[in-house]
Amino acid sequence: MKRSRCCFGAVLVVLCCVVGIRVLAADTDNRRYTLPDHGSLQLKVPAVWKEEIAQDRDRLFSTIVFRGKSGAPFDVVLMPIWPTEKGAPKPDRDTLQRLAQRAAGGIRPQAQEKTIEVLEFEGAAGVGYYFSVTDPAPKPGEYTHMTQGILPVGSLLLLFTVYTNDGQQDIVTEALTMLKSASHSDEK
Repeated sequence: MKRSRCCFGAVLVVLCCVVGIRVLAADTDNRRYTLPDHGSLQLKVPAVWKEEIAQDRDRLFSTIVFRGKSGAPFDVVLMPIWPTEKGAPKPDRDTLQRLAQRAAGGIRPQAQEKTIEVLEFEGAAGVGYYFSVTDPAPKPGEYTHMTQGILPVGSLLLLFTVYTNDGQQDIVTEALTMLKSASHSDEK
């Protein structure tokens, strides 16, 4: 009897793992976004998010805004930027970090935080940087928290901003996980 309980327990653990893996896999969708004259951006997007895409009139960039299909509002804004000159060098880690620090410095006067820490994270395509701040007095309809950063993805730079309210740290985590999955292809 002990042995069969042990085997049953092991089978139950394996089944839970398999079902868990399927549930996790179903939680994201592989989505491809065509970038005019610049291939496509691929992301693993939370399945419960929808997107709106806008193209700059001068075709210098696209903007992708993700929102929840239901629930409390949030915005995850991605702006893939491509080089304007063919063969332009990619920015190195130090340059990307300085860009994020400059952005953090620019927002500091409006932020609750006196010191804004710029954090590094690694995506499938490279190392990026981001920071998070709090609006000390958001107006009605505005968000309380903002996470903003930059990530190189192939020949693109992916600028991102995540707007949330209290209790939505999981949205920031999901957005960073999505960004870590980003890849770029020159094909549409």
